[in-house]
Amino acid sequence: MTSRATALFALSSVLLGAGVTGCGSDRVDRKDLESKVSDFIHRQTGSTAAVHCPDDVNPSKGSRTTCTADLSGAKTNLDIVFTEKGRFQVHVDTSKLG
Repeated sequence: MTSRATALFALSSVLLGAGVTGCGSDRVDRKDLESKVSDFIHRQTGSTAAVHCPDDVNPSKGSRTTCTADLSGAKTNLDIVFTEKGRFQVHVDTSKLG
């Protein structure tokens, strides 16, 4: 397993505690979510990742969305699962890591 793969595997099932909803909104602020996930990846791996998430994501408990991260030129899917309003876990798709 490469060091990139090892670093991404370590990100799996990580709870991020910062809220990501817009003020008074029942939808996620996409830019805020992307920023929080990107910052977290940087803190955990030391690598900069461009993260892209869809618009119109519902932050209610149990909601899911898929974001993508471009880490060192490799596109990786990130499954985002909301554990409660504004809090989420990041699960990395490790099936494509080399």
